[in-house]
Amino acid sequence: MNKSTKSILTIILSIFILYLSSTELTFAQLKSKGPNQGDVSSKPSGTNINKPKGKLFGKVIDASSNEAMQYVNVVILRAKDSSLVNGTITDEKGNFVLQSDLGNYLLRFTFIGYKEMYKPIKVSKKDIDLGTINLNLGAETLQGVEITAERSMMEYQLDKRVVNVDKNIVSSGGSATDVLENVPSVAVDQDGNVSLRGSGNVTVLVDGKPSELLGSDLQTVLEQIPSATIASVEVITNPSAKYNPEGMSGIINIVLKEKGNKGFNGSVSASTGVGINNDMDTDKSLFPQSSLSAQLNYSAKKYAIFFNGDIRYFESSNNGFNEKTMLSNNQNLLQNRYTDGDRLGRGFKIGGDWYINNKNTLSLSYNLRKGGNSPKGISKEYLFAWDKFNQNDSLNPNNYYGLETGTRSMFFQNITLNYEKKFNKKDQILSLDANWNFGEFSNDNTQIRSFEEGSDETFYLNNVSKSNNDRAFVTLNYVHPFSESLKLETGYNLNYVNTNANYDYFPSRNMVKDDSMSYIFKYKESVHAIYGTLGYSFNKKLSAQLGLRLEQVFRDGSKIQNNEELFFPKNQDTKNYFSVYPTLHISYNFTDSQSGQISYSRRIRRPDPWSLAPYIDINNLSYIRFGNPDIMPEYTDAFEVGYSKIFPTTTIFTSLYYRVTNNEITHFNFLWNEANARQYGFDWVWDVAGAEYADGQRIANTSLNLSKSTNYGAELIIDQKITKWWKANLSGNIYGTYEDGREFGGNLVQTLNWDAKLNTTISLPKSWVIQISGQYQPKRENIQGYSDPMYWLDLSVKKDILNKKGNLSLRFSDIFNTRERSRYTFTENYKEYSVNHRTSQYIVLSFNYRFGAVNKDQMQKQKKRQSGEQNGDSDSMGEE
Repeated sequence: MNKSTKSILTIILSIFILYLSSTELTFAQLKSKGPNQGDVSSKPSGTNINKPKGKLFGKVIDASSNEAMQYVNVVILRAKDSSLVNGTITDEKGNFVLQSDLGNYLLRFTFIGYKEMYKPIKVSKKDIDLGTINLNLGAETLQGVEITAERSMMEYQLDKRVVNVDKNIVSSGGSATDVLENVPSVAVDQDGNVSLRGSGNVTVLVDGKPSELLGSDLQTVLEQIPSATIASVEVITNPSAKYNPEGMSGIINIVLKEKGNKGFNGSVSASTGVGINNDMDTDKSLFPQSSLSAQLNYSAKKYAIFFNGDIRYFESSNNGFNEKTMLSNNQNLLQNRYTDGDRLGRGFKIGGDWYINNKNTLSLSYNLRKGGNSPKGISKEYLFAWDKFNQNDSLNPNNYYGLETGTRSMFFQNITLNYEKKFNKKDQILSLDANWNFGEFSNDNTQIRSFEEGSDETFYLNNVSKSNNDRAFVTLNYVHPFSESLKLETGYNLNYVNTNANYDYFPSRNMVKDDSMSYIFKYKESVHAIYGTLGYSFNKKLSAQLGLRLEQVFRDGSKIQNNEELFFPKNQDTKNYFSVYPTLHISYNFTDSQSGQISYSRRIRRPDPWSLAPYIDINNLSYIRFGNPDIMPEYTDAFEVGYSKIFPTTTIFTSLYYRVTNNEITHFNFLWNEANARQYGFDWVWDVAGAEYADGQRIANTSLNLSKSTNYGAELIIDQKITKWWKANLSGNIYGTYEDGREFGGNLVQTLNWDAKLNTTISLPKSWVIQISGQYQPKRENIQGYSDPMYWLDLSVKKDILNKKGNLSLRFSDIFNTRERSRYTFTENYKEYSVNHRTSQYIVLSFNYRFGAVNKDQMQKQKKRQSGEQNGDSDSMGEE
């Protein structure tokens, strides 16, 4: 079996085999109460406590490929009646270990798609090395198993879908943004906003934990993480009570590479390329990029250490056009805006594991990431008074030419401590996971405006901001198996955020701070949660998990301006609040090749500090942006039904989902004038930035709560083997939305949309691989307008070199230069059309190389140590 076979079978088949193995053992114990039955990790009672036992071990491989097979079902049967005695499954290296009373038995090896194998065995006091066991493919399913072997990019696990990044070469040499763009169900728009199943209300995690970086500037951070440092992306659409309930549509978890195989090993990745953008009024059309990353790992008997480092530099551009028509006087405001800049991101992570003994492990790591960019923007704005009758226009003297420059930087550090303790009882585990993030973000931005390029300056604004952000994330988790069929998992979780930021505005060249606009922003939030999930297997086919999460939230924010402190949220009922989040997951295995799931969860979207903060942002000459201290959290009830089926040449995963959200938080635009400001409850903004900024053209942007919205849809993912050398992954999502914005002067939105992604891979002779990825995003409506459809196509070619330890790949993204989003906005006072095009065409050459020797004996010992399989006769590392 090849490596891709192991990967995809980890996806689907492990669920069934693990489950069937455990339930088979349970029923055997109930059927026969003989002393020889039970979990080998449990101590027998009565007279059996000193009964001698023997140990069997060996390795299972594919007879044709000579590669190790993971998750093979290995069971011991009584020779006289074939009743079950004990069982296990093979690990990732194909190894297995079993214990049994002395006597004659049959050893059975089973794996879907392979011929069942029996081996008679006599168990004695001496450990028995069975050596290598060869399994052969079944003739009737040979073709199907080969197909499964190649479907390794996408894994379908019980509660999540996993995309293996190294199998998706169209994102090679890119960033985390490029990776997410190629994940089924996930979309990233031109502004870097991430959505899941058409909803932007999604939680993005790194290594299963919230990062202060991602809460500050998601787009910037994702673009500075090289794709070569990412191992996989997990998509969890309806999480259990164990997970943070943030995010209506679910969780996207970016899993970074950390530790490799045992012994000394590592990898190096490098890329270089250029971006192309010819849709701009500038001489510059090429934008270089490059990246370099390395991972080093070393593991000994009692410890393991690792080091990861990366650096990425890239340049990009953004070209935008905006046309705004005022309905009161029919004036048209045209604005062209072009921005280019460079970004540099680098970081490293170092850490290690200490295997105290076979039941206790301690891990510690330190991560540092630093980045920055220097954007430069040019904007031109023209105001026309259109004469309908004479079909002409007159130029308004308020036209301007603007220049914007700035520097942005971030400095982020993370310390992680993990402790895991295993008990004598199988699957009984206590773990502690503690993370501390602390970082600094700064921005220095200058705007200059004149009537035309080269003329006298008519406007100047410099704003400087500096933000310090701390986050602590602590989880104490305990798993207690009452039996093979019943398991409890419970724990405590703390999520603490502390933000302190200064915003200073200098409206003239003399650099005198404007105290009426400058302010200090402070925010603290702590979420204390206790949770529990109870899982029960009723039989071989049916299992269920019931969960409950209780959260108490304490938060406190303030804005200091003109030596006065304004506290928020103003609504004391939402300042500190208690919430209950129930979850339910039911799984039914119809056969070994098909299963279904039903799930429910209650979720929340908390207003982020910047949405709540009573700040006023006047950086953009066409907009005024501010927070809303009265925003309340939104709650969602999410229901989902899923079904998966494995055919000989096809795997199908489909799901239906329905979500109801109360107090939905939505972005809202309106013409900035006194009447609108007071109508929507923003008197405090008008008192500070009223008449001076109400020029009849400026748009206000903030957030409001809708009363209710619903989101429903159907998702289909198909893995298809077209020929032996051609496979494809097609995913589609049909989703409907109901939103009522009429209370705020918006529209009633009732839409049914769809989107689709196609990833097809062609394997050619001599290790050549071609991969094509295409995406389509439809027209999307909101309460104030809609956006046009968008589509694009990426192409990549890869070649294995250096005895398959390395590879070269060439990527051409957005080959037809079609990735451009147009938006339309309609309100009572104005209508607006805008189009935005970022650099999306890139040609990138990447090189990857893996190195290092692996000591197989050492690997096997360490695997036994970590799984607690060693006994007193083994090479014990110490006492508990």
